[in-house]
Amino acid sequence: MNNLSGMWLVAETVMLLVFIIFIPNYFTSFFLLIAGILIAYTGFVLSTGTHLIITIEIIEYFAAIPIAILLGLVLSYTNKTGAMAQERNRVLQSLAGSIAHEMRNPLGQIHQCLNGIQELLPPFHHEKLLVSLKKKSLDRIYERVTHGKMAVKRGVQVIDMVLGEINEKPIDPNNFTYLSVVQITRKALDEYGYSSKNQRSKVHLDARETFIFHIDETLFLFVLFNLLKNALYYFRNHADSKIQIRLKTGTEYNYLLFRDTGPGIAKEDLPHIFDSFHTKGKQEGTGLGLAYCKRIMKAFGGNITCDSEKGKYTEFTLAFPVVSNNDLARYNADVIANALPDFRGKRLLIVDDEPLYRMTLKKHLLPLEVILDEAANGFETMVYAAENRYDLIIMDLNMPQMSGYETAERLRCGEAGAEAVTTPIIAHSTEPAYIAGAISEKAGMQALLAKPCSQAELINALHEALMTGTHKSLKNNLIESSRVLLVDDSALNRKLLAMNLTDTGLKVALAENGAEGWNMLQTLEFDLLITDIRMPEMDGLELTRLLRTSKNHRLRRLPIIGLSGAEEEKETAKAVGMDEFRLKTENPDLLLASIEKLLSSSPFKQPIDCTLPPFNLAPSPESMGLSAADIEDLFKTFLDEFQDIETSMYKALAEQNIEYLRAQAHKLKGNAALFGAEPLRQTAETLEESCRSNQTDELEKQVTDLLIALSALSKHAF
Repeated sequence: MNNLSGMWLVAETVMLLVFIIFIPNYFTSFFLLIAGILIAYTGFVLSTGTHLIITIEIIEYFAAIPIAILLGLVLSYTNKTGAMAQERNRVLQSLAGSIAHEMRNPLGQIHQCLNGIQELLPPFHHEKLLVSLKKKSLDRIYERVTHGKMAVKRGVQVIDMVLGEINEKPIDPNNFTYLSVVQITRKALDEYGYSSKNQRSKVHLDARETFIFHIDETLFLFVLFNLLKNALYYFRNHADSKIQIRLKTGTEYNYLLFRDTGPGIAKEDLPHIFDSFHTKGKQEGTGLGLAYCKRIMKAFGGNITCDSEKGKYTEFTLAFPVVSNNDLARYNADVIANALPDFRGKRLLIVDDEPLYRMTLKKHLLPLEVILDEAANGFETMVYAAENRYDLIIMDLNMPQMSGYETAERLRCGEAGAEAVTTPIIAHSTEPAYIAGAISEKAGMQALLAKPCSQAELINALHEALMTGTHKSLKNNLIESSRVLLVDDSALNRKLLAMNLTDTGLKVALAENGAEGWNMLQTLEFDLLITDIRMPEMDGLELTRLLRTSKNHRLRRLPIIGLSGAEEEKETAKAVGMDEFRLKTENPDLLLASIEKLLSSSPFKQPIDCTLPPFNLAPSPESMGLSAADIEDLFKTFLDEFQDIETSMYKALAEQNIEYLRAQAHKLKGNAALFGAEPLRQTAETLEESCRSNQTDELEKQVTDLLIALSALSKHAF
């Protein structure tokens, strides 16, 4: 229709380029292009009554069109790549800014705590060996230590929150539990790092109505902390502002209403306050906090909404689904069923000066089929602990005559006998965690439980303490000869963790990364490996893979504990073959409990001294017609001959050299019979029979048992 006009061709080519560039979706672009061509062709046919005949001239005319399409695609791809790079840079800048901004508050609190501790410390004099400190000052030091620990914990949670928001990591509902909204809200208000007492006095809780909700405690605390932080930020310019938190029950949803009388939010900004990276009015804000709060509340099955009037107030409404009695009863039954096998038959001591609380605790614990004793004060506790062995003690902190703190200290000092030194003690108190936390831990208690508490909270806390125990329960016969390799790229982490481990008596060697650790494992023997998961050169995951596929049998079965600052690393650590996973921010006692568990179950660290009967060579001279001195010489020759048998047998096991294993077992069986070493003879005979009948399923265990018996023989010989 345009008579193959060159001007039309130029215009069409430019339009095609613009079309492709401004519509970045290739499918949409080609769909519209083809649709446009078909519509144009239909119009041509309808208007002229003829069909287009393809000629050489037409093909030459449109030869530039494919080139234009290719050029347009290249330009579109370049623009898209540039836009993605800019967006990635913006996200990375926001991520860095978010972490820096969110960490400023906990780091500032730690700084304040350290300054406060420094001010309370008495002046230092070289000539004085002892200095006095007032009890009030000591209490304030403990309080600041606890606040500092809470700040560190919140900082780690903030980093996890920011990374979770960036990666859109789903929130795991398996971590949800049933809690009292009043207790958790009060806990949040007590633990928040206010800049002054005056600031704390501006926050009020109306708890005339209350309810149970199904949540993750850490995530809920983050939501409240974020709302508190945002509201208190503006108090510096609005001195008369206050925060009112009110609880309200409903039929389908229960509500927590968070209202502050600060500057308010403009109507045009309200629809966007829960958008990621949206911020207004805070120069250092990043807009991630409320977006993550929205995700948390959605994960709880509820929602968070906001109503505000500029210059008057801002009110956030947190809606939580109503918890049915059946759901709560089912949850309590599951908690009891999970704990029952570990508690059945255990003996517990309840210590409280209030008979009502003792009665309540007994009612909560009776379904666990435990034996319960009661003590009304610290003195009775000392008597009971001296006369009985307890698996757990639940201790009130504030009691007349002897407090729970003093009672725990005296138990840990052994005044009630050696058994009570290692008995786990759970503090049970109405005192806030920021006051009682550090003091109870220093006194030797394993956990602090709020009073009152639900049955599920009580059982879960006791169950964790029962499984964890105390680090003092590490068995001496495991410690004396246990060597631990600690691998971490952080010099500070290595030093602090090594101090904790050596305090228990373990022998600790250090490596900076996985490659150095691997080299040390090739030349030295260790009973346990503790490794950071993320490190340069070779990380803990790669190190574990090398060990689990090693030809060295001992390295293949070496117990491994993985350390990380991120909970999401746990599944990966287990998948590559790590035996235990621990967070770096956890209580050190949890790591020590894992160490004891792995050493106790390790085939190389069995406490044989306590299980095998003593062995001596006294009967051998008479039966062999030799002097005792000759027998001792022969026995030493026997031990020297088999000095390197462990390496050779594990090598044969890895190579499936059954004949070599059979020959060594036969030789050991004869020598053991010669010296009357029956345990060694029996294990050697078992291995020999398995090799002879080609039954290889239990070979690995039988070789290990044989080497353990041989090691025990060398220790018990004289």
